[in-house]
Amino acid sequence: MAAYTQVQLNSGSLGEVLNAGTTYTFTFATPAFTSQSVYGGNAYFSMDSSTFTNAGLQGSSTNAIVGALKSGLIPLSNTVDQITGVGANTTFTFDVDGDAQGSEAQIDLTSTAGTITRANVVRGGQNFISGDGITISQNDLQAAGFSNADASQQLDLFPNHIEGEYISSNLAGTIGGFTGDVSQSLFVSQSYFSGSVNEPSIWTYSFSIRQDVGSGAGTFTFNPTTTVPASSYYLKSTGHMTLNITS
Repeated sequence: MAAYTQVQLNSGSLGEVLNAGTTYTFTFATPAFTSQSVYGGNAYFSMDSSTFTNAGLQGSSTNAIVGALKSGLIPLSNTVDQITGVGANTTFTFDVDGDAQGSEAQIDLTSTAGTITRANVVRGGQNFISGDGITISQNDLQAAGFSNADASQQLDLFPNHIEGEYISSNLAGTIGGFTGDVSQSLFVSQSYFSGSVNEPSIWTYSFSIRQDVGSGAGTFTFNPTTTVPASSYYLKSTGHMTLNITS
C-alpha cells in the first residue's frame, strides 16, 4: 500500500484510495530523533476529508458538487436529429430532473435544420450532483414538438455547471484493531449534515498519541463503508510519527 514520512504527515498528505469492504491497518511509529530524551507530550493525527476546512479538496475531480444548475448554456452529450416540421427550427422548454437526483430545473432546447443544437438552463432547480446526467426522453421531445426526433437528449453534469457545495468524502466505516499507544478511548470523529441526503456520516477521525522515549507506536484498522477515492482526504499529524497503510 503506502508509507508516509513525518515530513509528509506534518505538511498534510493526500491519501490513497480506500476500497469499501476492505480492512486497512494503519501502523504508526516514532523513529528515534535528535534530543528525543527531552522530547515529551502528545502528538496528534487526523484523517480529514472535509471540503469545508480543506480548500485544497474543493474542485478536486474526486469530490462531487451538489446544488442548482448554473444558468446559461450547458453542453449536449449526444446528437438528436431527424426532426421534421415546425420543430425543425425552434425552441421548446422542458422541466427536468437529474438521472440520480436533482429536480425543478428548466432547460430550453433549440433545434436548427432538424438537429438539436443548443441547451440553455433557464431555471436552476435544486440538489443536482456532478457526475450525474439529465435525460430528456425521446417521447418528451416528440410530444413537445420536435417531431420524429430520433433519440433522447442526454446532458452530462460537470462540476462547472453546478452552483453549490463540494461534498466531503464519506469516511464512515468500522474502526478497530487498536494496539500499542493508539487508544480507542482517545479517538474522536466529526460529522456534517446540511440537509442533503448526500452529506457524509463522518468526515474526520483524529486522536492523540504519546511521543516520548519508548512511546509513539501502535495500530488501528479501518474498513470503509463506501469507497474513499484517492486524493479526496488528507492525512495529517503533529510530532514525529510515521504511518504505513496496509491491507
